[in-house]
Amino acid sequence: MDALQRWTLRYWSRHREKVMYLIVGGWNSVFAYGSFFGLYFLLNERLAPSVILAIAYAISSVNGYLTFRCLVFTPVRHPVVEYARYQAVYLPILAVNLVALPLLLAYTNLSAYVAQALLGVVAVVAGYVGNKYFAFRKRKVK
Repeated sequence: MDALQRWTLRYWSRHREKVMYLIVGGWNSVFAYGSFFGLYFLLNERLAPSVILAIAYAISSVNGYLTFRCLVFTPVRHPVVEYARYQAVYLPILAVNLVALPLLLAYTNLSAYVAQALLGVVAVVAGYVGNKYFAFRKRKVK
């Protein structure tokens, strides 16, 4: 048995959620950034960056919820309830992003692509904490 197999047998159940969150969260980040990138490229002359960001969020949040629910966290509530809780985590992050993106574009020399990439890093950290401790938190057994 090689070292990876031994590690897997010993630690996988304890660290599965974190490892899967990194993998799935990485995918979700790429998907969300790709959505913004593509929409911004196509629409930046017709729509404000915040509108483009909101459209990209509407697309990528469905992908994010489904992948987290199916691949990372154990579903513990009705899907509609969990989706509402998921949105309760990400809508405040979106609100900050909707304000920060235009400010970064107005007061720095950053392109929209770079600014959104930087804001995406903040969203990843905040999203993990919110998902783990709120949206997909396991119910306490009484």
